[in-house]
Amino acid sequence: MASPAARQLKIIEMAEMSDPAQQPVIDLAFDLIGTTIPLDYHYRLWKALKPMLPWISEEPGGGIVGIGLVKTGTEDALLSHRSRLTLRVPRNRVGAASDLVGFHFRLGIDDLKIGAVHERPLKASPTLYAPLVVLDEPDELRFTSTLMERLDSLGTPCKPILGRRRSLRLALDAIDAFPVALQGCNADQSLRIQALGLGNRRRLGCGVFVPHKKIEYIE
Repeated sequence: MASPAARQLKIIEMAEMSDPAQQPVIDLAFDLIGTTIPLDYHYRLWKALKPMLPWISEEPGGGIVGIGLVKTGTEDALLSHRSRLTLRVPRNRVGAASDLVGFHFRLGIDDLKIGAVHERPLKASPTLYAPLVVLDEPDELRFTSTLMERLDSLGTPCKPILGRRRSLRLALDAIDAFPVALQGCNADQSLRIQALGLGNRRRLGCGVFVPHKKIEYIE
């Protein structure tokens, strides 16, 4: 069995291939049927999906991308007909992840149902965004320094832009996270970052980057 370092190197090599069929991970977007969910849903979502996806936190590059929401200005958010639950999974796990179709669960007061699944290969973009990145550094300057070190170690010298620090609730406590945009990524760098992610808590949707329009400032 290959070592974790060897597996990660293989992922980096494959992530640099622009052919979608050769990419090591893929996004699966599931229709999500329901009305409302808590705005801070991340930990509860992981607990709900864990029995179905016990392997996702162990897979390099795997993670929960998140749920598309309509914010209301309260602690609850709305689901629209466009809302999707998106996972990033290795290609050999597509079948296992697709078993979520038809799964019922609850994050707040409303019942939710997972509908049809749609495959979405990674797309290179000069600007990437992750609403939550966790590096176990609550101080913004130290977080930025650690983030730059991680980017350099991946050979991806993209320009980071940080938003305001956020608190991500867990079962009994909370952790600090920052929204992060990355600009100036070339195609290889963009795919590499998306395939590998940055930081910890990927199962909570942290450090999972997606293409985004040009960003000058984020909250």
